[in-house]
Amino acid sequence: MAGPAIRCIELARQLQSEFEVCVFSPGGGATEYTQPPTDSFKIIAGAGKTQLYDLAKEFDILIVQANVLKNYPGLGRLEKFLIVDLYDPILFSLLVQFQDEPVTASSSYRLMHQVLERHMLAADFCLCASERQRDYYLGRFCALGRIDPDMYAFDPSLRKLIDVAPFGVSQVKAVKQSVGMRGLPGISESDFVLIWGGGVWDWFDPLTVIKAVEILSKKQNNIKLFFMGVHSPNPQVPRMSMAAKAEELARESGLLNKNVFFNESWVPYEKRADYLLEADVAVSAHYDLIETRFSFRTRILDYFWAGLPTITTTGDDLSNLIETSKAGITTGYENVDDWVKAISTLSENESLRKQYAENAANLRQKFYWSQSAEPIARFCRDPYKLPPHQRVTMPSILERAQAVYARGGTDLVINRSKELLKDLLR
Repeated sequence: MAGPAIRCIELARQLQSEFEVCVFSPGGGATEYTQPPTDSFKIIAGAGKTQLYDLAKEFDILIVQANVLKNYPGLGRLEKFLIVDLYDPILFSLLVQFQDEPVTASSSYRLMHQVLERHMLAADFCLCASERQRDYYLGRFCALGRIDPDMYAFDPSLRKLIDVAPFGVSQVKAVKQSVGMRGLPGISESDFVLIWGGGVWDWFDPLTVIKAVEILSKKQNNIKLFFMGVHSPNPQVPRMSMAAKAEELARESGLLNKNVFFNESWVPYEKRADYLLEADVAVSAHYDLIETRFSFRTRILDYFWAGLPTITTTGDDLSNLIETSKAGITTGYENVDDWVKAISTLSENESLRKQYAENAANLRQKFYWSQSAEPIARFCRDPYKLPPHQRVTMPSILERAQAVYARGGTDLVINRSKELLKDLLR
């Protein structure tokens, strides 16, 4: 599973003790996932649209991510309570993914812009991953006219409109059960291993990390960089160009399968601890993009879960948390020297590495799935419909006159009434 599926499964796991829960996946890949015996919620996979609509009719509350109504518009017409999960600000990812294809970029962006607005207007409650994301979506809601006097009267905090439900981690500590990457040719027990958890998407910057490893390998050949996954397990997500660029750079530098390793498949979710716990340091790098500012890197949470000291580029919420909590080292954008220095520091200073690891492990308490699921559970215990949405229009002259009168002041009313009368006579 990649991030979206992980989020569905883990939130369902938190809600199952209080509610009847079912997870629906239109793809058949979910049939390969083996549920633990502790799970009581159902997973239905590989079924069609008719089966989904029939299933949805049996439930009171539907939870969808922010592109589902595009393919299944009927879900929005069932008069059910609708929760829309906006944890992934996909529009910013599209800008990066199709930047070299202007026609595709324009059409894809406009389509997803409309899809996103449709979800935001149909929702009874929305979720996002951070307070920074919430500010972004509140701006969008305001521009849509969804935030108006009726909404403010309903809830002046607007938490009933959209609240924060971060990506999470399990309260069960990570445990190694079998051999991970150190069982691969070229990676030994004595090597200093950097792990890149998750995919190599176009908005990430693996190139700077590879360049730093190239410099360091000339004097420390035991430094290895392992990418946990290159191609998403979701067949609808294409292999992105950055993955090819990263492999090509490693090959040109003479590092491929010597100091830099790519897992062409995808580490199963239930086995990821075997890889994370074999690493010495976790890494994540990205560019100075609008996507970065509003991102919430789910792989970073796995680093906290595994208690890994982390090196990451600055600019997003979680890099700020790593820096202030002393859970690792942050670097500048595309700054190879910063990366060389950071990797050298952690490879040579074991006590500092252990201190960062301990601080990283402490951060996982902030992101337990049980906490992330609470805003959803709160809505499900007492679901509600938001005030009707009305398209924002210019107030009539009578409404404007009444507003002026309501503010008080006879002279003001008389003068303003004269102005309004002139408007009428024009």
